[in-house]
Amino acid sequence: MEPRQSILIIDDEAGPREALNMILKPFYGVYNAVDGHQAMEMIRKTDLDMVILDLKMPGFQGTDILREIKKEKSEVEVVILTGFGSLKTAVDAIRLGASDYLLKPFNVTEIIAVINRILAKKKKRGQLMSFMNELGSLVGYGSTLEEVRDSIASKPALVESLKKVFARVTEPDHLINSGNHLEFVRVLSETLENKDPFTHGHSSRVNYYSNLLAEKLNLSQKELQDLQVGAYLHDIGKLGVDTKIIYKEGSFSRQELLLMRRHPEIGVDLVTPIGLSQNVVSIIRHHHEFYNGTGYPDGLKGEAIPLLTRIVSTSETFDAMVTDRPYRKALPMKEIVDELKRFSGVQFDPQLVELMLGIIEEKGEEILPKRFQPSRSTTE
Repeated sequence: MEPRQSILIIDDEAGPREALNMILKPFYGVYNAVDGHQAMEMIRKTDLDMVILDLKMPGFQGTDILREIKKEKSEVEVVILTGFGSLKTAVDAIRLGASDYLLKPFNVTEIIAVINRILAKKKKRGQLMSFMNELGSLVGYGSTLEEVRDSIASKPALVESLKKVFARVTEPDHLINSGNHLEFVRVLSETLENKDPFTHGHSSRVNYYSNLLAEKLNLSQKELQDLQVGAYLHDIGKLGVDTKIIYKEGSFSRQELLLMRRHPEIGVDLVTPIGLSQNVVSIIRHHHEFYNGTGYPDGLKGEAIPLLTRIVSTSETFDAMVTDRPYRKALPMKEIVDELKRFSGVQFDPQLVELMLGIIEEKGEEILPKRFQPSRSTTE
């Protein structure tokens, strides 16, 4: 029998705390804390799945507790308790890492539905993370392409597991905005990006920018789906690159550069047994091709680079320019615009550059995802 998932309720008011205890105890292991200090002590020593947190706390404020939870145990889900008048504060808390909020007075059906949904998603994420750890161990950092292929070939059970998981991703009847079918690739990309704090969230942002461009194009539903999957998976080949190279703050040596440039090919070798669509495979293999034919690994040129791949390539470079990197700070938007114009027809598809420039002109700094905007320091 599986152990019950555990929830910590943090509220200085006895009434709401006891009401939640009555609702949740039949289904979950429930703990209680009346202030931030007691809560953090319990969080550090207890294996918790979720925290239900009242933002209006005396002393140690709710948002401060939320920050501490995410700093010390980021895997713990946090649900905010709030009154209708404090709804904006709850929304702000979601930007700090909370999963959802519950309004006072409580609606019992809503409480159970929200908690079940979040904890089910957390359980699935844990299973997927274990799966990804197995895949990472299989590949091994610094493996050659031949070793990657041989390793996958020797583990048919892993390949079958991959196929089953990806079957949900590639089913044609999934709607692109349904959300659930992309959970695997989101977790996968987050696993990759945890290796490098400078690119954390990179694939999510590439997906976001790619969809901004896609809105301007007449893409089919299947193309939109492939674009999202490809945007999340484009850097999967970095599983086969030594973390010392990925973390490196200075310029690469020639040998290190050659190793980094192999990640598109390693990525293709990882996903080939799964049977993903050719559009997704092309995004993984060709997202570093240049429009003028000087990119890698195949030196494709112009429209020989598939459209979805050109979209992801443009979006990836845009994200690289708007984020801090080990070797430089994020570029100001004016400089980014100049770079896009300068490399139109060289690195980027000129049509996509025009579309991106139009989006920037339309949205300005709003083109940056809301949760990402506060970290920019060079937008003047």
